[in-house]
Amino acid sequence: MGIESHPKKPHMYRVALKLNIAPELEDEPGGKDESERDWNSEVDELIAGARTVKRSQETVLTVHEDTLVSWRLLSGRRLTAEEVETLRQDEQKEEAYRSALLMLERKPRTTAELSLALKRKGYGADIVEACVERLRARKMLDDSAYAKRFTEQRAAGQRKGRMLIRQELLQRGIDRQDVERAIGELDGDVEQEAALALARKRWPSTKGNDRERKMKLMGMLLRRGFPSGIARTAVQQAMAESDEPEWDEAEEEGFREDYDMDN
Repeated sequence: MGIESHPKKPHMYRVALKLNIAPELEDEPGGKDESERDWNSEVDELIAGARTVKRSQETVLTVHEDTLVSWRLLSGRRLTAEEVETLRQDEQKEEAYRSALLMLERKPRTTAELSLALKRKGYGADIVEACVERLRARKMLDDSAYAKRFTEQRAAGQRKGRMLIRQELLQRGIDRQDVERAIGELDGDVEQEAALALARKRWPSTKGNDRERKMKLMGMLLRRGFPSGIARTAVQQAMAESDEPEWDEAEEEGFREDYDMDN
């Protein structure tokens, strides 16, 4: 019936459709019969979720300009019920895609996180899958690149070790192969500097005798995900910089037993 550009969505158009009753059904005496009601019910199901305007037999679908051109949607064109359903599916796919772009604009997300967010918005599995594939094809959704950036940021910015970073990536739904690749590319010097920075910060405020302080600091670094070797080196250096005695061999062996450093 009519076409107009969407006032709030660039490249989108609103298409007004009128659902016509078959002429032979209109001419039958006695008004609407059972077959007419069945036909109306079928059409109502096909356009479920579409916004009704003016009268119950008119509805509006929002389509992308590419759809408008490829379908040659001009005023007066007749569409079958199946074509209306296809347009409705296209409308949902475009809405899901635009919703995904807004979410990715606010913050990076993994495929699993984005898929879950779209499902919570009410989009079906087929719509979500189509959206994800479209984003991947345009390099806007890449779990491998996400894992690498996440690893670097967590190590340098939040001073976390590789073991904790690995756990966080897996919790975000990243494939284990992508996780291990990102962890393997982590600069060891960056991780060592992060551990040392934490050790330097915590050492002065750690309470207890020397051995207790060393064990507390070591435990903290291990909980932050640093490998035992990196954690031990960081504690030793922080202690040396504070002009306190070096570890003796007995203490070193004790730490190995307490934290199972060799495994």
